[in-house]
Amino acid sequence: MSTIIPILIFLLILGIVVFVHELGHYLGAKRAGVFVEEFALGMGPLLLSFRGKWESVGGDEAQTLYSLRMFPIGGFCKMRGQDDENDPSDDRSLNNKTIPQRMLVMAGGSIMNFILAFIVFFSLTALEGYRVAEIRGVVDGSPAQQAGLQTGDHITHINGTRVTLYENFLLQLEFSGGEELDVRFRRDGQRHHVALTPVYGSDGIWRMGIYPGGRVGLLQRTAEGWNFMRPVPEGFNRVSVWGTATTAAEMMLFNIRLPFTILARRLNNQNIPDGANIMGPIGMAGELTGLYQHVITEHGVIQTILTMLFFTALLSTALGLFNLLPIPAMDGARLVFLLIEGIRRKPVPPEREGMVHLIGFILIITLAIVIAWRDIVRLLPSNEEAAAPRMEYQTRLPEYIEYNP
Repeated sequence: MSTIIPILIFLLILGIVVFVHELGHYLGAKRAGVFVEEFALGMGPLLLSFRGKWESVGGDEAQTLYSLRMFPIGGFCKMRGQDDENDPSDDRSLNNKTIPQRMLVMAGGSIMNFILAFIVFFSLTALEGYRVAEIRGVVDGSPAQQAGLQTGDHITHINGTRVTLYENFLLQLEFSGGEELDVRFRRDGQRHHVALTPVYGSDGIWRMGIYPGGRVGLLQRTAEGWNFMRPVPEGFNRVSVWGTATTAAEMMLFNIRLPFTILARRLNNQNIPDGANIMGPIGMAGELTGLYQHVITEHGVIQTILTMLFFTALLSTALGLFNLLPIPAMDGARLVFLLIEGIRRKPVPPEREGMVHLIGFILIITLAIVIAWRDIVRLLPSNEEAAAPRMEYQTRLPEYIEYNP
């Protein structure tokens, strides 16, 4: 039962994220006047379906099919004329719409994913607040104390990389791999920098030995309940509505940049954190299972719900980003073909574009099989890497007011 529940939660989260993505395509198509032939959640054999209202399509009457399919691993929004030979007289066909209209339809899924991620990050920040790289205290004998860092210092850069979120601060420590860091900070309005070497904690996280500061959320909960407009704990400030919005945007951008940062470091043979792996649905389900079991045991139901919401925002961001990559058969590749059409003033021959997407689809399926196999191997009990959760900067495990150095 302890495994079934998080798997069901993962399938629910995946279904929500996929539904929002396909809804973006659907709304874009409706906006452009394109007829949607089928809106499906899931893949494979049909389980449930119903038809929408009658619409005038090409001189005939037609209905959109709304369906639920057997395998909860995706979905699709089938639009008239998307993959068929174009009829110039059909005003409900996708290929007869302007390039900007078609681009909006193709990008609509990712746009909706980013909107969902922003809403969730905003809500979590309002409810839980967030940590910042301001020093609320320094651990005796730590690298931070030895380097001269003091309470009230605000860390702004590590090794030249600007630190806006505490998650980014932790990531830079992970990137260090124990090597010396150049830390820039502000003290009393003046800029300073020091060199220090982080230490490896018993919890598997590199630390410099500071207690981070934080911002209390608009609806931050305390032992007395939800403390909307109540006095905040000493040493903390309440985040504003604007601060909540900018932090939500920064969280989303941080998770958009993160895979490219890790990929660049891997290609350059630079240190990357343990557990920074490419995962498919199986791997993500395994991660969520370990995360769920840890949080429900250590932090209770409410924190588990908040952590699952955070996972939803991460997955929605990842899906939106992946679909915008210029990979054949993905939305990003279709956007590239539309850009080429706009430059050439004529579309790429359908058979050539179709061949590119077919090859891309085969490669994606092959890659998915390889990733699924690696996920299964990594999750085997004999594999030490299967322990979860990993990479604290990607999770919201601790309470935001109860910090550990």
